[in-house]
Amino acid sequence: MIIILDFKINVYNLLILASVFIGVTFSLLLLFSKRINKKANRFLGLAALVIVLWNIWVLSHDLDFFRYAPRFFLVPLNFSLALGPLLYFYTKSISDISFTFSKNNWFHFIPVLFECLVHVIISFEALDRSILATSTSAFFNLIPLIQLLAICSVILYSRFALKEIKKYHIWLQDNYSNSSEYSLGWLYRLLFIFVVLWFLWIPYTLVDYFMFNFQLGIPDYYPIYLLMSVITIWISVEAYLKPEVVLLEPKTQPEMDKQAPTEDVIQKASWLIAQMESNQYYLNPELTLASLAISLNIHPNRLSKIINEGIRKSFSDFINEYRTKAIVARLNNPKYDHITFLGISFECGFNSKTTFNRVFKEVMGVTPFEYKKSLS
Repeated sequence: MIIILDFKINVYNLLILASVFIGVTFSLLLLFSKRINKKANRFLGLAALVIVLWNIWVLSHDLDFFRYAPRFFLVPLNFSLALGPLLYFYTKSISDISFTFSKNNWFHFIPVLFECLVHVIISFEALDRSILATSTSAFFNLIPLIQLLAICSVILYSRFALKEIKKYHIWLQDNYSNSSEYSLGWLYRLLFIFVVLWFLWIPYTLVDYFMFNFQLGIPDYYPIYLLMSVITIWISVEAYLKPEVVLLEPKTQPEMDKQAPTEDVIQKASWLIAQMESNQYYLNPELTLASLAISLNIHPNRLSKIINEGIRKSFSDFINEYRTKAIVARLNNPKYDHITFLGISFECGFNSKTTFNRVFKEVMGVTPFEYKKSLS
């Protein structure tokens, strides 16, 4: 018996199909590549796989694949309630090397069991009545609920993830002098766009359910499907292709005393300033709070307290101000005229042109180019 496949493929189908192949590729790379951040990458790889399976479901319905494989609908392809937790745990893992996924974290994925139960209910009704799964009353009554829960889940967990990134960047400022290479700004921006997309899903679902009696077809949802695929793949590509950066110590935030600094802290702050000026620790581009604490023979939490309360600055601002002053001193010294501006910045402890330009403008109030022009 020969089955002739007669698929009517449009541009949207081709784009979704392309996203499936790209998504599968990067999902497998993230899941199985032996990389430094493999613990975090597994969560992202699974998130990409969730979108891939969802797109396969979309294609199977839009291309009427069930004509050729009537029981294909029995294969579970929708795990949308896993997407939010997976993105959150990816963010948590990549921003905190001390984080370990424990058995207590599995409760975040309990809603996925409910989604699987709904799939079983719909499948049984479809088999019992010999109709397509999308034609069952269970599909009509339960899928809108799943969509609503998925929207709430993704928005809620993405919000948690964005908060983790914000806390992580604050911690970077307090522990790393050159923090730009550790920044997760790219992930913050993409997650924010992802949240906005899921917000757009709400009016789509409400209009479909209340105005069209949940009869809008797959093509009506294609813009949302495509945008979701693009953003998820974009996150996966960025995560895989960006150079991996490993933090030098676990993310621990010392308790901050909000009261006025004690006399002891003020004296220690004066001592710290004297140590910085005499030993010029800031010239080391790899300087961190932990490494400076070792050089000064002081506990990192104690050092952080002195900088934050006694000097009223973050560690990053404290160190980079010294670097900027060192650059200004060299620019005003004819002995350094043969060295480029960027060369001087690297010599003074910066290891990134972007960080140097940003910090110089914050400290001096003008860009490096404007300052150099004023000297001439």
